[in-house]
Amino acid sequence: MDETQGPLAMTVHLLANSGHGSLLQRTLDQLLDCICPEVRLFQVSERASPVKYCEKSHSKRSRFPGMSVLLFLPKSLGEDRLFRILDSLQHSPWQYYPTQDTRGRLCPYLLANQEFYSLDSQMPIWGVRQVHCGSEILRVTLYCSFDNYEDAIRLYEMILQREVTLQKSNFCFFVLYATNSFALQLSLKQLPPGMSVDPKESSVLQFKVREIGQLVPLLPNPCIPISSTRWQTQDYDGNKILLQRWESSSLAQTGVQWCHHSSLRSPPSGFKL
Repeated sequence: MDETQGPLAMTVHLLANSGHGSLLQRTLDQLLDCICPEVRLFQVSERASPVKYCEKSHSKRSRFPGMSVLLFLPKSLGEDRLFRILDSLQHSPWQYYPTQDTRGRLCPYLLANQEFYSLDSQMPIWGVRQVHCGSEILRVTLYCSFDNYEDAIRLYEMILQREVTLQKSNFCFFVLYATNSFALQLSLKQLPPGMSVDPKESSVLQFKVREIGQLVPLLPNPCIPISSTRWQTQDYDGNKILLQRWESSSLAQTGVQWCHHSSLRSPPSGFKL
């Protein structure tokens, strides 16, 4: 796989409270520089006032964090690399994310021997996994409620203008960038019936798109212009999305085969034209 050129089709914007942006950006850069220094996936900016998080009607134990970031590190790189990253996650401003509720019950998909961390309660949770072989992977995962999963796949295929790279019954991913030693993935994971998603208010996915005029009428939620080149909307589970108009003739490709759509797919079920 050859290293690809050009801008990423997706970036993750994190909104920090006033005075904390530089620290959080530095923290993320230091963590990821040893894995993918050529990829600037995370961009931190500061909000004018602290976010006021409104608790939803669902009980806390029935809600699952809307977004996670997992780092997969092959054993061939040695344990020193793994321990160095884990050590970074155990120091401020990183915070330990509990895998049990107040009654000591494990959260779904978060096993007892897995540790998660976060920079803020309204930002993605992070974890590190050691794998036997393969390349290093940075995987951004969006968790989808049971009934929204299939529509979410079609939505992100439409936004990215490519089909999923791999799809299973309750999990899929897109490869957004790849080299011989590293891959960046966006994945979707279906939650069990009855479990809802807890969108992270300070986390926004931004996508570069070319046909914004054709895309907007097909989106499941209102799409509001916030500048001359950017529109804001949400997916089915309330995860925030920014669409940036990109006029270049080509976006960054992954170096692997992907299917380009010459026109938008038929709208997913539930889409309102």
